[in-house]
Amino acid sequence: MTNPKEIKRRILSIESVVKTTEAMKITSVVKLRKSKNFLIHAKTYLESIEILLYNVLLTEKKNDDDYKKYFLEKGNKKLFIIFTSDRGLCGSFNSLIFEKINSFFKKKEHNTQCLLFSIGKKGFDFINRKYRMYLYENNWINYDNFIEKRLLFTQKLITDFLRKKFSLIYLIYNSLKKSLFQEIIIEKFLPIHHDFKKKILKIPPILEPSKKKILDHLIPKLLNTKLLKIFLESTSSEHTSRMRSMHKATDNASNIKNNLILNYNKERQTTITKEILEIISGLESLN
Repeated sequence: MTNPKEIKRRILSIESVVKTTEAMKITSVVKLRKSKNFLIHAKTYLESIEILLYNVLLTEKKNDDDYKKYFLEKGNKKLFIIFTSDRGLCGSFNSLIFEKINSFFKKKEHNTQCLLFSIGKKGFDFINRKYRMYLYENNWINYDNFIEKRLLFTQKLITDFLRKKFSLIYLIYNSLKKSLFQEIIIEKFLPIHHDFKKKILKIPPILEPSKKKILDHLIPKLLNTKLLKIFLESTSSEHTSRMRSMHKATDNASNIKNNLILNYNKERQTTITKEILEIISGLESLN
């Protein structure tokens, strides 16, 4: 027989768990709304930069050799940048990315030609145990300070790519599909994937002060905005996953609490019945 006081203590403990998971769920909902709002603006901005860049590239093609290096793929040295969370309690958000990386690195030839870097501490812990790390600052970037560090980080990636430290740079992240469904995306970051089927301006642009200066500004801007857009997609996916996990945790904790209340009432009723029987037996013995 379980002590009713112990059951009562467990009920109070479960109630605090329910309050915590419910609060985390609400927090994730608020953050998800903000992240989705920023993501819409980032996608629109990125699309505008892409259209502008492609139209500039399609103008007179003199002296364009300097910019072919951004679009050409040479060699097999790869860098994979993974977007994970800093904290747990977000379901399969991180584990899906880790499974994708493990399946890719089953081939031994990839281990010598690939480096990994993480946006998020969970990814850093994973890479540090098994794979070769790309050295930059403390080898990972915190989610909270990514926005302020992304400009320098993008410039570092461009510099290393142009110096041929890497021939390919990929981004691996969770993308949110149809509100709740998540998909692992492996997207090429450098060299730039050019699609000249994009919308072309009807009137050729007038390039001032020069095409070179415009491209020197547009290409880093394109890559920086792309990195931001993917970060926001990953953030939205993380908040969605955490919201779902906390919702399930709240439901499970509520079910446990209801079962404990039922057991508490049974034990309490049994105790009361036992005490009544003892009183009756005492009265009969006196008579």
